[in-house]
Amino acid sequence: MKKSIFIAIAIAVVTVAWFMSGSGGNSQGEGSSNYSAENSPQSEELEGSDDLTEVRVRDLVFEWMIDDVTITGRTRASRKISMKAEIDGQIAEILIDKGAAVKKGDVIAKLEIKSRAASVREAEQLLEQRQIQYNAAKELEQKGFNSRVRLAEARAQLESARAGLKKARIELSDTSIQAPFDGVIDGQHIEIGDFVSVGQDLFDLVDLDPLEIVGFVTEKQIMRVDLGSEADISLSSGKTAQGTVTYIATSANADTRTFEVEVSLPNENYAIKEGITSQITIPLEQQKAYRISPSVLSLTDEGAVGIKIIDENDRVQFVPVIFLKDTPEFLWISGLPDKIRLITVGQEFVTDGQVVKPVSADGEGLL
Repeated sequence: MKKSIFIAIAIAVVTVAWFMSGSGGNSQGEGSSNYSAENSPQSEELEGSDDLTEVRVRDLVFEWMIDDVTITGRTRASRKISMKAEIDGQIAEILIDKGAAVKKGDVIAKLEIKSRAASVREAEQLLEQRQIQYNAAKELEQKGFNSRVRLAEARAQLESARAGLKKARIELSDTSIQAPFDGVIDGQHIEIGDFVSVGQDLFDLVDLDPLEIVGFVTEKQIMRVDLGSEADISLSSGKTAQGTVTYIATSANADTRTFEVEVSLPNENYAIKEGITSQITIPLEQQKAYRISPSVLSLTDEGAVGIKIIDENDRVQFVPVIFLKDTPEFLWISGLPDKIRLITVGQEFVTDGQVVKPVSADGEGLL
């Protein structure tokens, strides 16, 4: 009995001693391993390279950007008048229908001329008589048989007869309603047989060549538009044309605070009608600019918006920018040197003045 107890105790002591021996050896081994990793030259080298933040950069050179002003306008006749009767009379003929094109001097309608033709003949005969009377009075005055007063009366009667003939001829001429310029008959207010009075509307005449495109620009845009500038016109019908800025208002509309701008363009054969909605694009001066994605923009604590670039020493620089134009795909900005190294990825993790590790992003694209 005692022998078995001693054997059990001996086995237990040996087992404990074995476990104690294994644990101690492992502990010493791990301690040696940790010390070796922490103090090796390789670990010190890795620790030094991890100090620099890695960013992606792209080398960019400025582009010439041609800015423009784009507004919505509407086509308008360059001239439009309401032709009115200059004398009383009855409409005898209408020679050109509404909607037809006419040339300057074309007869559009005629009034009755019978009475006026007779008035011209009567005025011609009276003038002839007054001329004879004046000649006789002048001859007698030269011979001393007539006074100067009598000669002056004869001269006055002669001039009155000349004026009467001129008036009769003008009235006869006014029986023919003529187009004052090339255009299109856009409205007709009379019919054959109508009696018209002086000042009554007869026809509406519009001049569609050249045609005007009228639009309005803002206070900011007006300072960049010049007379004589070329303009691209895009009509709602799908047609395109080119014109020239011929008028810029000197004062703004009181209600909208916008300025009227007129663009004139040729309109041969009146192909473009009046009243069509149009888009006017006026190119402006060239500017040095960069085309970037909005994602590369940065914002300072003070609220300044700009981009982050790196200099020749790989040091970060925050540069405020000037926004020139915003499109659905990209931004045009200026206020930068002619060449930059733009941070395209990682700009949110670095600060102004920080030295970084640049990785080229050329070929990946910004947009």
